[in-house]
This record gives sequence, structure tokens and C-alpha cells, in this order.
Amino acid sequence: MQRSGRFFKRLPDHRCIRMILSAFLGIIFWTDSVFSIAMAQQTRIAIAVDPQGQSCLLGGGVDGKRLSADLISKLLKPKLDFRLYNLRGRQSTILWPIGPLQKIENNSCNPHFRQQLSLVPSELGTAQIAIFDSEGGKKIAISPKTLIVMNNDDEKYTRVLASFLERQKLKDAPIKIHQLIRTDLEGDGKFEVIINAINTARDLDRKGEYSIVLVVREVDGKTEIETIQNELTLEDSDFPAVLWENTIAAIADIDGDGKMEIIMYGQFYHGQGWDLVRSGDGLAERPIICGCGG
Repeated sequence: MQRSGRFFKRLPDHRCIRMILSAFLGIIFWTDSVFSIAMAQQTRIAIAVDPQGQSCLLGGGVDGKRLSADLISKLLKPKLDFRLYNLRGRQSTILWPIGPLQKIENNSCNPHFRQQLSLVPSELGTAQIAIFDSEGGKKIAISPKTLIVMNNDDEKYTRVLASFLERQKLKDAPIKIHQLIRTDLEGDGKFEVIINAINTARDLDRKGEYSIVLVVREVDGKTEIETIQNELTLEDSDFPAVLWENTIAAIADIDGDGKMEIIMYGQFYHGQGWDLVRSGDGLAERPIICGCGG
């Protein structure tokens, strides 16, 4: 019997369907391969952890290129090893992501991601940062080689703060340094000193209250000051103080570009959150603000 269209009903041509299906699967495999390639390269992911253990995904980088929290969130996997970092450097604890990543979007928060980590109660109580690095920090350092927490009453830097306050028309304000940190932010062998100064009672706003963060450098024998934060109260007020009070939680390179960032946890009258600050060339940059406020 002749096998032709005259005697047998021809089956439909599925080539088009196969092509569409192949293209669709190709997109899926390509997307997955992109993330696999990214994880094969040097990948760094940073998650901030507040004193209560609540997290905020700061972002990270692949091969030294900064990635936003939106992009880096796609590289999060359940079995990644995170290490805790604070001003004492890397801690021995290894953490893992637990449960799904949550995106927070509401009227009182900047949009951000939260990823629960396998913290235990003994690891809470202070602001710190958890970092995953695919190279374990062997290729590019995660924390600075030198980080010294100085005495807050250091004479040189109390004078630097006093002069700064005088230029801000707060000559008689008390000198209250909350943190004084010496480190190398740019990896060039030159040291900077970070001044975190806070004078506020957190009740009604009063003249002379302030929240100031400065980076001090010695350049060609001269003292140069880079202002990261400068919140001042110049007149008494009948309203509660809304100054943002920072705690520098860690100094770390969260994207693997060889330069350190200043990670700050802050609180004010209406909320709390995180700032990641890049310092250099006299102009501080705040690429990430993560958290809630009023």
C-alpha cells in the first residue's frame, strides 16, 4: 500500500512547536547558566544583621562589579556559607540562609530584602554584617588588614571635631565622640580616621545637639575632612529630636573591588536602618540605604 497523503491522514508538523519549546528551555538554561557562571566567578553577598537579628540584604558583587540587592538576591542559595564581621574583624561563626527571601515594600520603608540567617541568641545584641565570598576572602580581602578602635578622648581628634563644630556655629557644644576608628579604606597603605560623634538626649530638640560622621585624612601634611553625615540642631524646638544616630557596625569590602565600605546601623525617633558608605576623593557616596523610618 502506498503511504501517501491520499490514503493516510498526515500528522501535523510539530517542528514549530519544538522550536518554540527549545527556545523557551534555552532561556531557562541560559538564565540558570548565567547564575552558575556568576557563582563560579568571585561572588560576594552582604547581609546586614541588626541587634535583634533582623536582616537587610545590602547587595554584593561579581568579579569586583557592584550588584544591587535586586540582582544579588538571585544568587542567594540555601547552602551558602556566610561569616559574621564587625569591628573585631571576621568571627568564627558560619551562617546559612534559612527560609525564603522576603521583599519589604510599604509606606514606611525603603524597598529592601530580608533573608533570615541561622543565628543563635549568643550572636545577637550588636549590629554586624554577614558576608558570603566564593573565594573565602583569599583572592581579595573582605576586611582591612588594620582596624584600630581608638580611645574616644584622643586629643588630636577631639580638636578636629571641636574645630568642625565651630565652623558649624556650634562653638560651645560638648565634644562627644561615640566611635573613633583608624583603618585603610582605599587599600593604598594610607590610613584614615573615622569620627562618629553624637550629642543628643533623644527628647526635645535642643540647640547644640548633633550627629556627625567624618573621615579624616592627612594629605601632604594637611588635615582633610570628608563629611559623611552632618545633622545639627541650631535652635531649641518643642518637637522630639530626629537626629539619625549611627553605630559603625563594620568596615568591609562587600563587592570585591578592593576598597572598603563603611557599614552603619542607625536609629532615630521614628525608625532604624542601614547605610553603606563609600568614601574617597573627598566625596562620600551612599549607594545603599536599607531599612524603615517614619
